[in-house]
Amino acid sequence: MSQYITMFLEESRENLQSLNENLLELEKQPSNINTINEIFRVAHTLKGMAATMGFTGMSNLTHKMENILELFKSKQLNINSEIITLLFQCLDMLSMMVEDIEEGNVEEHDTSELVERLHMFSIVKDELAITSTESTKLETMKFDDYEWTVIKNAKERKYSIYQIFVNLAKDCLIKSARAFLVIKNLEEKGEIIKTLPIIEKIEEEEFDSSFQLVFITKESPEAIKKIITGVAEIEDAIVQPLSIDNNYKASIEEQSQQIFTNKSKINQSVRVDIHRLDNFMNLVSELVINRTRLEQISNDHMLMDLHETLEQVARITTDLQDLVLKIRMLPIERVFNRFPRMVRDLSKELGKDIELVIQGQDTELDRTVVDELGDPFVHLIRNAVDHGIESKDERIKKGKDPQGIIKMIASQEGNKAIIRIEDDGKGIDPEVIRQKAVEKEIKVDGLNEEEIINLIFNQGFSTNDEVTDISGRGVGMDVVKRKISALGGNISVKSEVGLGSTFIIHLPLTLSIIQALLIKVATETFAISLGFIEKVISILPQDIKSSHSGQVFIYREQAIPVIRVNEKLNLPAVKNLEQYLIIIKVGEKLYGLIVDSLIGQQEIVIKPLGKSLINVNEYVGATILGNGLVTLILDPGAII
Repeated sequence: MSQYITMFLEESRENLQSLNENLLELEKQPSNINTINEIFRVAHTLKGMAATMGFTGMSNLTHKMENILELFKSKQLNINSEIITLLFQCLDMLSMMVEDIEEGNVEEHDTSELVERLHMFSIVKDELAITSTESTKLETMKFDDYEWTVIKNAKERKYSIYQIFVNLAKDCLIKSARAFLVIKNLEEKGEIIKTLPIIEKIEEEEFDSSFQLVFITKESPEAIKKIITGVAEIEDAIVQPLSIDNNYKASIEEQSQQIFTNKSKINQSVRVDIHRLDNFMNLVSELVINRTRLEQISNDHMLMDLHETLEQVARITTDLQDLVLKIRMLPIERVFNRFPRMVRDLSKELGKDIELVIQGQDTELDRTVVDELGDPFVHLIRNAVDHGIESKDERIKKGKDPQGIIKMIASQEGNKAIIRIEDDGKGIDPEVIRQKAVEKEIKVDGLNEEEIINLIFNQGFSTNDEVTDISGRGVGMDVVKRKISALGGNISVKSEVGLGSTFIIHLPLTLSIIQALLIKVATETFAISLGFIEKVISILPQDIKSSHSGQVFIYREQAIPVIRVNEKLNLPAVKNLEQYLIIIKVGEKLYGLIVDSLIGQQEIVIKPLGKSLINVNEYVGATILGNGLVTLILDPGAII
């Protein structure tokens, strides 16, 4: 089974995520039978996969969960917060089992307590039990023109037409195989003209533990029942003459819809091991580097014949690069979808009523970026729940809706993704931050409100006097800032006391190949991603003004802080009459970087600096230029 373990782990995680999402939906809409059916189907799939792989602990726990879901379906058990919480705890246990399997630890977890609690819920009093009669089991069917003609001709030729209900055993592992055997055996004695659900859904196991069919034959009902129950794992079968009064002809619109849904869907996607994609990306990166090298040689030696061929190679390389970047893109939904469950659990723990609203989950980012976003989002959401949203009583006193709202909104602007995490809570009070900063001996003189609020990103900074399980240790926001900076992005915060806070994160869509501006500082060459650059201006020494907080440049009637890159990087000053000011945007603010000269714009491949230089914050990585020289890529966020 070892060859199937990777597929099992991937599909188990997908199924567990689907169960989490659907249980949250079920808690909001307990009467939604479609959600119950979807939960039942996914749980059944998970049980079957675990049993097939020999993981009996997972299989048994999922089977006990199915018993509860069966009671939901038959309306013998009311859906409430307590039972949903228990089912969530079962999902947490299943997730732990999946993680242990991945790490090679196949020791069985103790699920006896969960199983016992599930069993207590499944004990239902006899008077509440609802037994399904034969008439309620058989559903109304709609027939298209062809099916209606076949039924009419069969009646004229004195054939019997039966509507059959087949119920599989609850612990049946491979439902589609059992259904196939029933259909195959019946077709030897007559003709099946319709199934409910349609045959494709039966093949894909998109049905519960029962299905129906319409069968034309000359056999007796007893003989038909014997054929069906002769198949293993068939619990029972109902065979009744088809009632034309209760089954009717479908409308033209319904027939066309039926034809559309009957078309078999071709699987248009392929699972690819992520290491292969990484290798693909590295090979394309090397191709880009060597293309740049060839272009440099062509320009140096004025080789016009080579130049034309290189232009064609450049176009192909660019297309290949775009393709590999798109293949690596993942929707941010992959990160967002873990938070509705977390908000639900935290709000119950704190006795708050909070709704999480997610927008723009289809926004795509590079896989490397998506994989690293989980931790920062966890800290931001936990802070919003604990610090931001007030208790119900507080909100009512302030005239607010008792239910607090947290929003996660993603969007794309050019080559950047913008993620906003908003809450309508009490906001961040700059005065409280100022007092805490003074206590921690942080200089706050001359800082405006926005700059004071941004002090929450300092290491060890917390406004909570009491440390709880959720927050207060002063490590969360510092982790967020460092992680976002490491991804080549930046984070800023806007807040109004009493109205709420908004954290705005700007991230590059990809971390592999970028458009950059090559600059010269003293004798060194550096690169800056174009994603940060607003404008480049040629300046003279007198254009830079001095203020009480440092040097500034007047840009569009606004004084923006100026940083001399040579001073930041301990490089000697060059006495040039003319220098260049690169205006960059970090968060919502503008800054100016003074450099000595510009080389030009170029497509570069970002290479990591390695473990020995992991603490060098001024650079996001390095690249190899066309002349073969290694050039460092500046991190504007860290420099300012």
